[in-house]
Amino acid sequence: MKHLKLLNQERKSHLWKRFRCFLSCRYIIEIVQRKWVLIVKIQSRPYNKQHDFTLIMRFLANLFESTKSYENWFPDRFENSSDSREDAIRVWERLDDTINPPIQEIIAVTTRDSPIDFFLHVDPNYKHIEREMIKWIEEHHKKSIPREKNEIDVKINILEGNVERESLLSELGYNKKQIYGYYRIRQGNASIPEYKCPEIFEIRTLKHSDYEQLALLIRRVFGHGESFNAGVLEWIARCSFYNPELDLVIVTPEDTIASFCTFRIDPISHIISLEPMGTNPDFRGLGLGKAILTEGIKRSMKFNPPFFYIDGAADTPAANRLYDVTGFTEKYAINSWIKRFV
Repeated sequence: MKHLKLLNQERKSHLWKRFRCFLSCRYIIEIVQRKWVLIVKIQSRPYNKQHDFTLIMRFLANLFESTKSYENWFPDRFENSSDSREDAIRVWERLDDTINPPIQEIIAVTTRDSPIDFFLHVDPNYKHIEREMIKWIEEHHKKSIPREKNEIDVKINILEGNVERESLLSELGYNKKQIYGYYRIRQGNASIPEYKCPEIFEIRTLKHSDYEQLALLIRRVFGHGESFNAGVLEWIARCSFYNPELDLVIVTPEDTIASFCTFRIDPISHIISLEPMGTNPDFRGLGLGKAILTEGIKRSMKFNPPFFYIDGAADTPAANRLYDVTGFTEKYAINSWIKRFV
């Protein structure tokens, strides 16, 4: 088709009528090939697990692929959190209803990690909707808090250095208060360390018969309540990110679990996260953490992961030494921006 230099009067009139719908529906104008004007509607709606789960997983994987930014959640974290926090998931999508069937594409999602900790995941081409997303979070959160509370805090957590979002949050009355957590990153092409397991110990994959013992140890290491039980490990084993070959433990000759680490691999992006990971307090200082990370990295390489990451990485001297010597040398802070409603 020949390039159209000008829109004829009939098409101009049609576009103008549609543009006036801006008063009742939000539209954006995208300029395509300089002269051609396409009007696209943006809408937001509640999360529908049956329809949206896979779409959001792909959206998050594609966000990293296109931006190479650690700002957004990775797919395994969404899968890990979505079932228990569906109320705070809202979807923004662009809708082209000029064709049949209409095209819907996710461009942004909100999530939360605790009753007051919220996150934004946004296609950078649509940053202008972040203000609306934050307003939705505020209204949603206010409705979910018991009426007898006189003060309500909302926390929006963002990667340190996101200047535009920091500026927007400041404008909307948020203050940077604390560090929410750290990411530790190891690139997939980094050299593999050579740490071996002490001779009296054995590295092997987790067995179903280990579940009760491991759940008890995880509660001891992380202070989780009784709700973290063998049933949680059963659920993890059913997730798309779970690969039994990458669920590792180090055991004593008596089959006591001395260290553990699950390497979760996203089936779309092959990004690998390490969770849960820890060492039995009775066996610390023996190099078991280095040994289990080295073994897990070696087993993972056949999947060509772009990188490995630890979410909520500890910031103690011992943990930082472990991360550094095993190649998790990149460190990024997630800051909490807080707004109080009275």
